[in-house]
Amino acid sequence: MAWKICKSVCARLDRLFDLSTSALIILGGATVALTVVLQVVLRYIFKLPLFGLEEFSRTVAIWVYFLGAIFGTRLDTHVQGDVAERLFKTARARAAVKVAVWCLSLAACAIFLYHSAVYSIWLYGTGERTTGLWWPRITSVGSMFFGAVFMTLYCLVNIVKYLESALAAGRPSREEDS
Repeated sequence: MAWKICKSVCARLDRLFDLSTSALIILGGATVALTVVLQVVLRYIFKLPLFGLEEFSRTVAIWVYFLGAIFGTRLDTHVQGDVAERLFKTARARAAVKVAVWCLSLAACAIFLYHSAVYSIWLYGTGERTTGLWWPRITSVGSMFFGAVFMTLYCLVNIVKYLESALAAGRPSREEDS
């Protein structure tokens, strides 16, 4: 019972995160495109480049990249060379391979999480700022840590999802029992 409640709450939080992430990716992508066009028009047509626009655009782009990485991890849509579909014929075997792959992904994300956390904490402690707009560098570098946290969480979610799928594939269905 507690597991079902936990899954229900997590599903609602995931849906909220999905909607907000999608909106931020769309808004961020549009912002990057518009700032690049604006900078080209200002620089090459009017000969009046806008100071700091490239830095702003880069910061937004970095956040969009990591939000996209979270999204790809969440949906299991990242680039992959999946040979398991041809090698393993049963749903249970395919799910077991997915569990193994996601365990390896979890290890990689955990390493990334550790190093991004160490770097972010160090950078925050130095108070380092960007050269153009004089923003704290943690505003862009913090995207790595943010992305690593959620990619690690979604690796865990995918492990549970495929583990449940592998276990369910091994059980006979209710129609077969009757």
